[in-house]
Amino acid sequence: MNTISDYIKLFIQDRKVYCEDVTVQSYIFYLGRFTKWLDSDDFDLLNKQTLRDYIYSLRYRMKNTSIATNYRPVKAFCKWLYQEDYLEKDITIGVKLPKKDPAIVEPLTAPEVKQIDDTIINMSLNNHLALRNYCIFHLMLDCGLRRKEVVQLHRLDIKSDRLIIHNAKNNKDRIVLLPSFLYFSLRNYYNESHYAHDYVKNSSSSVFLDMYDNDPITLNTIKCFYQDLKSLSGIERIHGHLCRHTFATSYLQYGGDMEKLRLYMGHADYEILKNYLHLSLIYPDVYKLDDIFFKKPDT
Repeated sequence: MNTISDYIKLFIQDRKVYCEDVTVQSYIFYLGRFTKWLDSDDFDLLNKQTLRDYIYSLRYRMKNTSIATNYRPVKAFCKWLYQEDYLEKDITIGVKLPKKDPAIVEPLTAPEVKQIDDTIINMSLNNHLALRNYCIFHLMLDCGLRRKEVVQLHRLDIKSDRLIIHNAKNNKDRIVLLPSFLYFSLRNYYNESHYAHDYVKNSSSSVFLDMYDNDPITLNTIKCFYQDLKSLSGIERIHGHLCRHTFATSYLQYGGDMEKLRLYMGHADYEILKNYLHLSLIYPDVYKLDDIFFKKPDT
């Protein structure tokens, strides 16, 4: 009866017919690592559970991306065994890998924010719409708001130096500092939207209104805004949540502490915030938040 090593030799000979040498060497290396872990040459040990156990053993030693790299040659070998009738069943079917590690998110820089601001002005049909979109963008960038929180923002939630966010994620309320430049922009937009003309007086307390029917904007309004912004600004990675990433990264980069960031972001713990701490170390030129976030309390 042939051993696992015997079949690996046949598999490698098959791959040498059409694979690059570097690919063949990769198969040899990773299959060698697999057999070393297995600590046996018994062919009968090749089954679904063995593959799952191998993946499980890797989870404590490497990232999910590396697990996939280690497992792919083993999967290819097992599929080859099935295709060549050495195995009666394809034992790889139903064997799942951990989810891929989240990709590194590159925060926005100051020149990119300037580029986006210019795009907002140029893409808007009028100054009023430009002001609305400017406020939406900077609420997400300079205050870390989510799309839903922007949509649900009401006039009474806006104070001169802070925002009160109601019914946020997990139905929690929180307070976020509001830069003065954004406060005045919001005030100007709201006054124009609700009081500019007698015949357009709007009874809605929602801050942001649709430009056509004066109803409150929706999540889709913001989604479409960012889709247009992506195509017109030339910044392919721009989306609503990137603004929130940039807010968190900038806050840590310029001296903010984790506990206050947790409160500003509305997170229950520090787990997600660790990613932003990493980003703040590798992207030192991230867009800088307003000084209101870094003022020392009066003593």
